[in-house]
Amino acid sequence: MSIRAPRLALFILLFVATTFSQSAPKVAPLPYDPLELATGPTVVPDTPEKRAVLLNLLERARQNSAMHTPGMAPFSIKVSFNSTGGDSHSQGYGELEETWLNGQTWRWSARLGDYSQLRIFYEGVAYDDKPRGHMPLRLQMVRNSVFWPVVGNFAPALIRMATAKWEGTEVACILMSRGGNDATDTPGRRWEENEFCIDPKTGLLRIHSEAPGIYSVYDYNGGIEFHGRVLPRQTTIVEGGTSVLQIHLDDIQDANNDPKQFVPTKKMISHGAGAIMVGPFRFPESVRVPAGYNGVVQPVIVHAILDQKGKVLDAEVVQTSDPALAAAALDVVWHSSYLPAERKDRPLQREAFINVRFTPAS
Repeated sequence: MSIRAPRLALFILLFVATTFSQSAPKVAPLPYDPLELATGPTVVPDTPEKRAVLLNLLERARQNSAMHTPGMAPFSIKVSFNSTGGDSHSQGYGELEETWLNGQTWRWSARLGDYSQLRIFYEGVAYDDKPRGHMPLRLQMVRNSVFWPVVGNFAPALIRMATAKWEGTEVACILMSRGGNDATDTPGRRWEENEFCIDPKTGLLRIHSEAPGIYSVYDYNGGIEFHGRVLPRQTTIVEGGTSVLQIHLDDIQDANNDPKQFVPTKKMISHGAGAIMVGPFRFPESVRVPAGYNGVVQPVIVHAILDQKGKVLDAEVVQTSDPALAAAALDVVWHSSYLPAERKDRPLQREAFINVRFTPAS
């Protein structure tokens, strides 16, 4: 399934590689979205103790939701989902099943549209039943939301916090960013910030937004308790105000530890190592505004899949409040090549959120 490369190192490499105009215009505010909860006053923790409170709350949410962690009880899980939007290969009803023993031994199968795959992770290598190229973006989104919605090394990050209400419950929206942002209590979320809205009483993650325009909403009504965790029964992923994924947790049980099911076949071994899914990570790209454009300039977030060499395999815009800029940003990404992955020892499929920033033509 997936091993995470260090996100901070990837971010720094891509950030340094991008040159920005010193005279860039003031960035437009985030477009309105009812799922964007951090719209009011924000605070910056000004003491180590206050910062620790927010980091501990984030870690509490991580420990509840991260399924692939040391010491996690072996499990077998079944998930169904409906996908809309994207290309024809990423639409329709899908299913995902996984049996996980530990970080070295697991297997999963998935189908969506005309895509299907069985993967066995054996002795540190992923083996696939079919050599089908890259996995659909929607499938990677499902896996992210189910198995590791809270990821990253947050210790060096700039942290801000806003309070809000979600479905009548007070939540703390923790805003994380890197790359030279100012530690100021200006109101509202910034384009560069990752957002985790957590119920401080239960420690449950309610809404996660990797980038403005895309939101994962976790519904714990009828949720499943499993070895001290509370797992959401339903998760909805919204892009640009439109639901693109509805994910349902059908069942989770203690795993059957039969070792035979974790041994790849000769056919799978003959295909070679499969691409490990990595991400998400963020980086900016600065481009000129389209010729003849007279509207208000704002960033556009493009959600993409990159291969190990930096080639774009799939891409879509997560917010389309300005269709002209959205189309221009998507075109830029499709015609760009990005830095290759640091890891050279195995194939990778990386999920990226590219903050396309438009600058004046002169």
